[in-house]
Amino acid sequence: MKPVVFADTIGWLNGAKGRRGVVIAGAHGHEDLCSRRFLKLLSDKAAAAGLPVLLFDYPGCGNAAGDHSAPGRVMAWTASIGAAIDRLKRDCGVEDVVLAGFRLGALLAPLAAAGRDDVAGLALLAPPSSGKTYVREITAMSRVIDGSLAKSAASDATFAQGRDAVGFRLSHETLADLSRLDWRRAVAALPPLPMLLIANGKPLAGSDIRDGQTSFEGATIAEFKDYHLLMCDPTANRIPADVVDCWADWLSDRAVAGVAQGVASLTGRELLEGSHYTEEPVVIRQAPLICGVLTRPRDSHAAADPVIFLNSGGVPHVGWARGTVEAARELAAAGVASLRIDLPGLGLSDDPGSNRLFLYDSRTRFDVGAAIDWMQRAGFAKVELVGTCSGAFQAFHTARADRRVRALTMINPLCFAWNSSYALELTAWKAYETSKANLGSQQQIGPAEGSAMTTKSAWKLSVSGSARRLVRRGLEAVKSTLSAMHPSALLGRNRVERWMRELCSRGVRVLMVTSDGDLSLQEIARHFGQDGKRLTSIPGVTRLTLPNADHSLTPRHARRAVVARLIDHRGGGRRGGSSRPDAVRVTVQHAEVKPKSMALS
Repeated sequence: MKPVVFADTIGWLNGAKGRRGVVIAGAHGHEDLCSRRFLKLLSDKAAAAGLPVLLFDYPGCGNAAGDHSAPGRVMAWTASIGAAIDRLKRDCGVEDVVLAGFRLGALLAPLAAAGRDDVAGLALLAPPSSGKTYVREITAMSRVIDGSLAKSAASDATFAQGRDAVGFRLSHETLADLSRLDWRRAVAALPPLPMLLIANGKPLAGSDIRDGQTSFEGATIAEFKDYHLLMCDPTANRIPADVVDCWADWLSDRAVAGVAQGVASLTGRELLEGSHYTEEPVVIRQAPLICGVLTRPRDSHAAADPVIFLNSGGVPHVGWARGTVEAARELAAAGVASLRIDLPGLGLSDDPGSNRLFLYDSRTRFDVGAAIDWMQRAGFAKVELVGTCSGAFQAFHTARADRRVRALTMINPLCFAWNSSYALELTAWKAYETSKANLGSQQQIGPAEGSAMTTKSAWKLSVSGSARRLVRRGLEAVKSTLSAMHPSALLGRNRVERWMRELCSRGVRVLMVTSDGDLSLQEIARHFGQDGKRLTSIPGVTRLTLPNADHSLTPRHARRAVVARLIDHRGGGRRGGSSRPDAVRVTVQHAEVKPKSMALS
């Protein structure tokens, strides 16, 4: 896979030698986070069939420059699809492309194809029935997730100029422009093209595609089975194998025999330049391939140890609510470089090539070590690791094994030492998330509320939630029991506390971030006593408590508070500390820091 930069965005080119290529226009916001792995698999299938593929981010989204809430987003997103077609043709020498759109991409792809003579096929995957329906779905999700958080959050948690949708901001203008989109009319205006339509819900008839105007006998129409299980959560979701196979079968018939001519050189670095940062998409290891983005201050050399951001669960490297991208650019404004990566099996990176424990395999520290090696070759001798949830686990154990880690930020860690009880909890959580998705798939769309759950479904979800709370309490008891039965605990030693003390005795600074009421507080109490008092007593450990925040830090004020703390513990930023959030209550507890020997203990 080759990273490319064009039209103020970043893309990932999956190379092949065929004369026809594929451009994939993906989803937006939370749907983008849930589907990146799915689209990566579609890209792999296309490349295996001999068609080079380009995946990319819309302007202001993902790794692209800019912001979601800027004006003219829908027009810019549509234009970026055309720019991706042009870039793929230039780099790979293809004569034409199959244009594939998923969710938002399915609304935009027919518009992008209009007036072009180099689009040889159109694949629309899970298109919303209309732009109006799509906006209603966004509104419903926003009310359920962001609305409940905003009731008690700080004043800057709401977005007066538009709507927050799971932390992603969309302006009123963008929502209005989206509501006017109609993929059926856009397809009807195109000349006949080979077409794949994989619809979410009831399969459409050929006459439905052209809005009753013209039959479309050349279309392949299928059902997007288990769509709701793909989109329920980036970590708990399931990749629909039937859809991937349907795509591969249809695309194999679209391949053109022969080898592309006039392929441009794909060597050299490509940089995305922002007002105060430069970003370089990179591949830091080939087997298994690990993709990432290196962010540097634009006007000067980095003045402090760089940060490596690790995945939070199955969330790709752009971060929940695009938080990792925003954090990297704020750090660059303060003179700090950073690298955000997809660990093997996540996001755009390859599978690890061996059976791994999902998210909590101890061998993953070697993959993190490969990222540290890469940073060392780039001129950074020491690094800081930042991880949320499972990323905190990987950061902690990598820091224990690798003395190049000088600082560690752990955000809402749910596990310090893995045992079977944590596997049971992860399984139970995934089952609950998929059960919610199953109930959500039964909801009816209403014009007023956007998505109204039936009384029966609401009752089932309430029962499911109560059962989950009972299971959680039982699992918490099991985790505490198993931790107490570990040989080191039976000998009167707490191995997690010992690990943390050994780490800090080497001079490693540890910032422990927790949201009010988060389950991570129970995990900390399990290993460091009630309220984590023994953790706070360890020299080198600082605790940061975030009010009005959830586990993933969906509210913007919570993410900004963490970035401000990352900057402050380096002595502040070059730009006057502009990243510090306003009107945010932040509780910080410091332990006395004493010099410690760097020798092994």
